[in-house]
Amino acid sequence: MAAGKNTWRYVVMSRMIVHIDMDAYFASIEQRDVPIYRNRPLVVCHTDDPSSYRGVVAASSYEAREFGIKSGMSVLEAKLKAPNAIYVAGNYEKYLYNTGLLMQICEKYSDLVEVYSIDEAFLDITPTARFFKSAEKAAARLQNEIRDRLKLTCSIGVAPNKLVAKMASELSKPASLTVINASDLPEVVFPLPVDSIPGIGRRMRKHMDALGIKTIGQLAFAPVELLKKKFGLVGEVLHRAALGVDDSPVIPTHQGVEIKSFGQSMSLGKGSTDIDCLCDVLLGLCEGATRRMRKAGYLGRTVSVHVCLGRVFGISRQASLGGYTDLPRRIYIAAKKLLLALLDERASLDVYPVTKLGMSVTNLTRREFGQQLSVFDFLSEREAMLTSAIDQLKNRYGEKVVTRCSLLGLLGKYLGVSRAELGMF
Repeated sequence: MAAGKNTWRYVVMSRMIVHIDMDAYFASIEQRDVPIYRNRPLVVCHTDDPSSYRGVVAASSYEAREFGIKSGMSVLEAKLKAPNAIYVAGNYEKYLYNTGLLMQICEKYSDLVEVYSIDEAFLDITPTARFFKSAEKAAARLQNEIRDRLKLTCSIGVAPNKLVAKMASELSKPASLTVINASDLPEVVFPLPVDSIPGIGRRMRKHMDALGIKTIGQLAFAPVELLKKKFGLVGEVLHRAALGVDDSPVIPTHQGVEIKSFGQSMSLGKGSTDIDCLCDVLLGLCEGATRRMRKAGYLGRTVSVHVCLGRVFGISRQASLGGYTDLPRRIYIAAKKLLLALLDERASLDVYPVTKLGMSVTNLTRREFGQQLSVFDFLSEREAMLTSAIDQLKNRYGEKVVTRCSLLGLLGKYLGVSRAELGMF
């Protein structure tokens, strides 16, 4: 346990993360804009005709939740529970517009703002908290500004990392501000049910019950080898999560995988468990990142791969090459090794599919100052010539004029993703 405490202390000294979760977002926007909806049970439906029994519940006001109405429930079931509630069709253009306004407010408090979903965001306020005297005061001011400008409430969690910050925002909804420091973990987090960890749902909870694990504390003290045997790589991730350890970065929405790097990332919808498909996606990402490196005149030496499992757990690995390069094959070979190492235990994918895949190249130098990796290697010379020819074609005819054959079929077959959606071919 001493090692765990040291880890927490290090994280606290390193970062302070804010998680914003808008309260009953869609329903609250409708109640704000239509006075007669206020203080009444309101259900926002994902359907063209809210008077029908078709569709699903997209959001419900807190008044409607008292009847047991939840997001994802069928409209039919909701109307059986609350026939006198107000049912309206969702206006997603309006909700997205409000999310844009929300992000503008957030960016006043940090340059590191990650849109996690339409009603959630992470901010890394480590560099800016001192201007507000403390992270808690910065979060309180942010919460008040959101309320005053948007006329909406939100729940905010402040913690050393994204995982614990998200857990903190859920503790006392709505309109709450919860701060969890490293020293609070044993007292505040350990007694919570194990499914308080984001991503542990009904299926995973049953597996935990079978192991006699019901609280986060019990998960934290469970033998790591037992968890890895049962859940694969995810077991180790869950153990780290229970200890409050999460080193995943706040990824600014308008940037790549890592600041001061050349990177690409891609969301994979509901996720993929097909390793061949994931490798092809990774190849496309490496092509895009190295293309931008060459256009900007940079070489890189360190390759990082980031995998998100089930939109919840982020795992990263990196490795340094023997020299600098901007050649896609060299970067991809290193990145593929990292990806396969992350997914070496198939049990991980059985529980959580890969929902986001990203890579980046760091440790950069200007082309004129760096030496290409294996510059005297015949294969590298051939690749450099081929890459140069492809670059010339793309410069003249556009990015989509040429791509690798291996990328044409698998993306559409497994993920329904077109080349255009990669934004780089």
